[in-house]
Amino acid sequence: MEIIDPKPAGDSTAQTSARPAVWAGAPSQPEPKKPDNFLPWAILSTIFCCLPFGIVAIVYSTQVDSYWFAGNHEAACRSARRARTWTWVSVGVAVVCWLLYLLLFVVLGLLTYSSVGLIDV
Repeated sequence: MEIIDPKPAGDSTAQTSARPAVWAGAPSQPEPKKPDNFLPWAILSTIFCCLPFGIVAIVYSTQVDSYWFAGNHEAACRSARRARTWTWVSVGVAVVCWLLYLLLFVVLGLLTYSSVGLIDV
């Protein structure tokens, strides 16, 4: 798991403004939109799905706002993508585990009924 630190406060490039100077007549660049941090989804996937992968999703989702307000927009977008990925991994692992559990339940149920003699397999 890669954790990316924002630029230190004493860095001279961190003190310059994020927007370039606008000259008269030059079109201004639109403000970039802050990516979704997926924090509610990461928390829900941690509680209801798969704890280890959900925690990774929470870590990445909490980094999004920190990077964004520090001016590191690229790292914020990267953390948002990773938070979304780990949230879906958590949900996917939970779905696979539940399907395996149900399959095991059905197979053991059939074996139990066949050993008692209630059905012929």
